[in-house]
Amino acid sequence: MPLPQDNTLIVAAGIRDVRRIEDLYEAKNTWHFGVKDTPPLDTLFVRNQAQRLLVYNKQEFHLLLAYSEFANHPNIPVLHNDLWLHWLSARFCLDLPITLLNSIFFNFFICKESQTNILKNVILEVFYNEHLVNYMLVVKPPDCPPGQYETVQELGKTYYPKYSKVSEQKHLPAVIVIQRLNIMPSISFRKALPEDNDDIVEMIDSEDPELRKKHGDFYIAEHLLNVEGSEDNDKIIIAEFEEEIAENVKGAGLMWLSDSIDIEKLATNFHLERLGNLARYTPGIKHARVHFDVLSVEQKSFKQLYTKSQMEVIYKTRESRINQGGHDEAKNVLFRKYKHIYDELRKASYYMKASQDKLEIAFDLPPGEHSHSEHRMQHLGKASNGFLLKMFQLHPLVRFEYTYYSLSAMFSAFPDHDYCVTMVPATVSTSPCQRELLRFFLPVAHRPSSSVSENMFVAHRSTLFGELRVQRFERQEIDDVRTVISSQGRKRDTYLNEEPGEGSRLDEYTQEVLGIFDDIIDEILENPMSDLTCFTIRCGQSKKHTDCPLVGFLILSPFLIYDDLSKVFMMPRDQFSLMHNRGEIVMFRLHPFFQMWCNPILRTVALYDNYRELYYMNYFNGISLPNDLMYNMMPVEPRRMKKNLFHYRCFSVKRRVSKASRSSTVDICISRLRLFCHNLQPTMHMGGKNSLVIVGFSHTSLAFLRTVIFAWNSKDLINYRKYNCLPMVDIRVIVGHGVLESAYDCEFSCSYCANGRNCYVDTGNLNPFVRDVMQRMDVRHWVRFVPGVLKNIKRQEKIVELLDGCNLYYEKLILMSATRFGFQDKEFKGHPMPINYVVNNHRLDRIIFYHKLREMVDTMEKYNIIVYGYNLSLYECLHFLVTHGCNAQSITYVQPHVPAVMEELGNPEEDSRLDPIILEMVADLGITIHLSTNYSQFILSEDNTHIEQVEFTTHPGRKKVLLDCDLFVNYNGNTISTTLENVLSNAGIELFDRKIVVNARYCTNDRNIFAAGRNVVMLPKPNFQYTYTSPQEMAEKLAYELNMVKIVMQSRYSRPFMFTGILPMGYHIIKFTQPKPMLIGQLPVDFSESMTTYQNGDFCRIRLNRKLIVIEIVCVTKKPKRLYFMEYFCGKHAMLLNDLRGRFQSGWIKNFLEFFQQPWTELLMHDRFEDLQLKNRRLLLAMLLMNNKDANNARSSLESTQRQRLEENVIDFVRTYRKDFTHEFALPEDWGVFNL
Repeated sequence: MPLPQDNTLIVAAGIRDVRRIEDLYEAKNTWHFGVKDTPPLDTLFVRNQAQRLLVYNKQEFHLLLAYSEFANHPNIPVLHNDLWLHWLSARFCLDLPITLLNSIFFNFFICKESQTNILKNVILEVFYNEHLVNYMLVVKPPDCPPGQYETVQELGKTYYPKYSKVSEQKHLPAVIVIQRLNIMPSISFRKALPEDNDDIVEMIDSEDPELRKKHGDFYIAEHLLNVEGSEDNDKIIIAEFEEEIAENVKGAGLMWLSDSIDIEKLATNFHLERLGNLARYTPGIKHARVHFDVLSVEQKSFKQLYTKSQMEVIYKTRESRINQGGHDEAKNVLFRKYKHIYDELRKASYYMKASQDKLEIAFDLPPGEHSHSEHRMQHLGKASNGFLLKMFQLHPLVRFEYTYYSLSAMFSAFPDHDYCVTMVPATVSTSPCQRELLRFFLPVAHRPSSSVSENMFVAHRSTLFGELRVQRFERQEIDDVRTVISSQGRKRDTYLNEEPGEGSRLDEYTQEVLGIFDDIIDEILENPMSDLTCFTIRCGQSKKHTDCPLVGFLILSPFLIYDDLSKVFMMPRDQFSLMHNRGEIVMFRLHPFFQMWCNPILRTVALYDNYRELYYMNYFNGISLPNDLMYNMMPVEPRRMKKNLFHYRCFSVKRRVSKASRSSTVDICISRLRLFCHNLQPTMHMGGKNSLVIVGFSHTSLAFLRTVIFAWNSKDLINYRKYNCLPMVDIRVIVGHGVLESAYDCEFSCSYCANGRNCYVDTGNLNPFVRDVMQRMDVRHWVRFVPGVLKNIKRQEKIVELLDGCNLYYEKLILMSATRFGFQDKEFKGHPMPINYVVNNHRLDRIIFYHKLREMVDTMEKYNIIVYGYNLSLYECLHFLVTHGCNAQSITYVQPHVPAVMEELGNPEEDSRLDPIILEMVADLGITIHLSTNYSQFILSEDNTHIEQVEFTTHPGRKKVLLDCDLFVNYNGNTISTTLENVLSNAGIELFDRKIVVNARYCTNDRNIFAAGRNVVMLPKPNFQYTYTSPQEMAEKLAYELNMVKIVMQSRYSRPFMFTGILPMGYHIIKFTQPKPMLIGQLPVDFSESMTTYQNGDFCRIRLNRKLIVIEIVCVTKKPKRLYFMEYFCGKHAMLLNDLRGRFQSGWIKNFLEFFQQPWTELLMHDRFEDLQLKNRRLLLAMLLMNNKDANNARSSLESTQRQRLEENVIDFVRTYRKDFTHEFALPEDWGVFNL
């Protein structure tokens, strides 16, 4: 196998490589073919190319050896891109089955004259990356210089135009075709022999050295000798190259195969119905049927999980339990509703139900057998339509792309079988070789009663050998496409290989999609000028396109809202070359067996419509048209910090609905949607390789998931433009039942709020960075969430055990199960949590709280609600109670004793200065208030199911106060639950004051267990603030310690921590605090300088430390505008904020809220403003060093020069990014149009 030179590397080219490419273009002694541009190459990356490859020397990274461009169309300006296939067939006598999907054009190549041998390596690289490409075409223009294409012609075959003479060929174009079969290294497959033992064991040792230790040095030879003459059907196949890849090494890999599949075991442990249970079933011959008793699981639909109508449905099913006797007190009936309806939302049975089913397997019978034969089970074993891959391994020196050829050889070894099955142990991390292999497989779900611990994956023959075709939609294909839409819903893990019967009833969603499809097709067929286009995807080798079976279809339209979406998503600056060349995927359905070929399919359809990028929008609520390839497209990350859009009005998109439905529009700047992009570049899987298990669904946990999933993303979006980046992480998260479902639920609607944008049930004081994890992205595809309760941690085996018996293997365990509010379990005296006890830690808690409150208000005339705790979140709860039907006289607010101490650390969730004002507002509402009154104990009912009274103790008099209680809402600060505390103690994890002890790397006393969030304490205590810090920044630091992000990270915290909520009487509050970079020798926050403004109902307070850094911003207003953008100004110097302190002292600032919405603030909120600051720092440092050498230079002259140079930098910054700003900033050149 010819390998590239050891000191060369072939990589994809990006926008950062333009300078090096220009140097190669300008270098002497270079050889090239194709159209060579003249530097500067500013428009090089504007042109559409499928791949751009660079070759450079590893030791001299700055010097390029070669550069090449490949596309799915030739570089012929007068030829329309999608007509080149007709051009080839009409002008040239080609006898090759060339299609749009199996070919690629080599349009340009340049290299040093001494490096012409690199050409073949570049061609091989493309064939390695593009498995479907069998033909590489090079267009040789007429009258080209002699010798320019000789090297290419040696690698392929040259075709000249039809009816041309040899003497005329020099002046005519030609096409050079390079075939995969003629250039790829020859590889052969054969059965392994006992003498191959040493080579095979050496390959296996590279991934699994434990096998040699367990079975000895000759276990392969012993197995092969034992197989001879036995009934064992195992086959060990080795792959070999004709040429040595290293000294005395020709082996490429091994495959351990067997056609012995236990169908009964697999079918009773996995959901294989959609794969025909891996049994052979041939129409027209005799069949037998066997039946098994199995457990099947039914996942509850995510629609209407928590709506009022759904609660009424549950009530009807349990009415007999709730209305016992019919003449009971309303209070008892209410509590039984709490128990049998709303507390059921925390149980697994509400979301998933296991039921006993009868599994029927039909299979072919051998000739002469009847369907009721007593030997049916034996015949079932012989009717397998699949083979088992026991082991697969490539030599360490062989590229992972050879997995494709090895898998093809496996199916060739079993030509009568359609499926390949492999089992992957759940307790072992997959190797890179296995990850490449599993790209061609579909995962299969376990049954609830599965006794098999391994995970099962299945591949189909059609994935490798099916020939795909993409053509424009034709009228006669309508029924075929409707059949694809009408087929039963395809799950992600399995495939349904059956069609619905004639009398099958379609669900509402499918009917709506069919109606929209009919409207779109009518528009396409009736309106020739329609901007909608439809394509069909078929698989087969028939000459006529429509004779091949339909495997998918795709509908495209222009994408017109790029500018609006770029306000809320991290997207590159708009480019003129792409302005009219972006397409939107309206609908995309594709057979799961072919979904891995997403890239060539999308490149082909984009070629037809001349699109350069494709986008897809998926809405959380309402109708989102299906896209089976959604997760084969690059997810677009929401902006990490919210900008002030000023008076910019986002476009209201008209949702596509059928004519029978009522049309609707959505504001994309505030709606819950996900955005995906495919830039038609090579796909690159990005992500960490560690197997992580996370315990908890806290704010830090959500921020960590987002940080890891988008670890490949950066401010310059370099990977966004270079690859189609797909996140790939191995993370499992243990969450409570219903917590995840409620976080992503969109059907719940508050009957008191006009919309849920400001309802406490939906907001929950979430940081925008964390909230977007549930409103602008969906991590459920990349992360596996396991509902359950932690029972035990086996540190030696690295296994986490749950209460339901589930065991999870981990490489790193991360504890982030912090609970914001609550008491220890000892307060319940060993009994379950009372049904009228409320703690709002998750959205599920708030949904249940809402329903309990609604029931109480509707059914009881008199009730007592006690709210206990001290923080700003509690005041939002009081506002929630008053505005959601609760009588203020029935609410009692009990505030514990709050010591009057100095505020050492900034905490945005509390504010001692605002507290007296807010208490007056609460009292004005009519709410009873008890101050300095600490909780003492609960007085439970006789059956210990609910709280009857609560005992408090006043401070300092220690007088007991006994209050009746129908609903107790607890906002007492908490760290970790008692259950988790006991598990960690039993596992030997060090705790201090009910917090997890970690070091500076967030590692516990077990090097494989980490912890982060408000539930940790650092020992030894660092000299910086690490509590009350941004969840985003803490997540980034933890990801850095786990080597999952590649960013420069310091131990100190520098980002502001935010609290947002609603106070009584409808006031919106937002508070930012800057963590202290140092603790020793620092004054408390109370000694900082405070500046306050109040105008037109807008209250703002800003604190500055001694260095004039803004360390706190507090805004209270009734204006509906979200003030998240104020985060940009916390932590900044007062002079950077347009001399904030000086203007305030001069009386020029009457309202800080209006001051921070002036046009100049848009400069500070730009994504590249930090680059400007860095440029200015370098300039000032250089000038200071120069000034020290020249002592005679006056200080005033230096300051004047500094000011001038800094002003030039700012002007250049505005000039470069002028189109990014909403306001039109004036530049010096603009004054030239005036005659002054």
